[in-house]
Amino acid sequence: MSKILLSGEWLWRHYQEACADALGRLGHEAIKFEWHSFFFDAGDNGEPHFRSFLAQRQNKYLIGPIISKINRDLISISLDTQPDVIWLYNDTHILPRTIRKLKKELPKTVLAQYANDNPWGKNQSKIMWRHFRRSVPLFDINFFYRFENKGDLERAGARRTAMLLPYFIPEDIYHIERDSIELQFRSDVVFVGHYENDERLKVLTRIAEEGIDLKIFGTDWNSAISTLPAGNPLKKLLPIKPARGQEYVKAICGSRIALAFLSKLNEDTYTRRNFEIPAMKSFMLGEYTKDLDSFFNEGAEAEYFRSDEELLRKIRYYLGHSEKIDEIASNAFERVRKDGHDVVSRMRQFMSDIHTVRG
Repeated sequence: MSKILLSGEWLWRHYQEACADALGRLGHEAIKFEWHSFFFDAGDNGEPHFRSFLAQRQNKYLIGPIISKINRDLISISLDTQPDVIWLYNDTHILPRTIRKLKKELPKTVLAQYANDNPWGKNQSKIMWRHFRRSVPLFDINFFYRFENKGDLERAGARRTAMLLPYFIPEDIYHIERDSIELQFRSDVVFVGHYENDERLKVLTRIAEEGIDLKIFGTDWNSAISTLPAGNPLKKLLPIKPARGQEYVKAICGSRIALAFLSKLNEDTYTRRNFEIPAMKSFMLGEYTKDLDSFFNEGAEAEYFRSDEELLRKIRYYLGHSEKIDEIASNAFERVRKDGHDVVSRMRQFMSDIHTVRG
């Protein structure tokens, strides 16, 4: 059994919390170190909000007394607990000097770093990721989420790298029969995810203009759609709300086709949703990438689109061929389990890579 101190925001369950739970199921002890409570309070609708303007600015620029306290506290809990591994997960708030201190005081502890966002994305904030990037050479192992980040890490001076792919959480992500789901979550086509200023607004508008039964769930859509012309059919969907927990499962399982857009901000070639949709035994229609096609075979375990026209053509075809939807969704459901894309399998691989570092 290993003792892993897991440091990060700990705001959303599917990140640090899910990994800690999975490590526990594998017989390891996960120690929680979170810093979101230094900055955020829970809002009335469950969405976090900043405790103060000062907290917001320090969280953005990563400098100030709160940042200093977070770093002191991490050192303190590390020295108190003497973990075998200190893992910084999407942890932009820890300073390079803190890592140096930990290396000096805990020479037998493996120091690991990981980001599911893209610290080198051309649209990412250099200010937000500056501590992460400068700390790369200090870690015993740097895990990467997307293939291209392996090269980024090596150029930044990483001593050892390993891949840690996204995953689904079996306790949270499961199949529900469509007929048992409330009408408010049923649709022919659904997208569940945040708004991003890329092509997704235009694509969803074209789907709605076809008269297809479309639903959208997620954050930041209301302000984006409100700026569209009065006749845009997406305005009929307002207000759009997030779907979290079981509502997320209902929204995906309640639709005949689940869309999967990729973040241009992160320059993603796959995302967590690409594993969650198949794990819910739902039909995935996503943006084509070579990486994604290596996980799920096109036309057999998922469908992909390379243009708006291909997307619309495939939506029309599959809505007219329900038996093909069921067949592909079932194949993907089997594949995602057989290939071990669940969080426990990911943590098993994580610990294997850690043991390699420890010799």
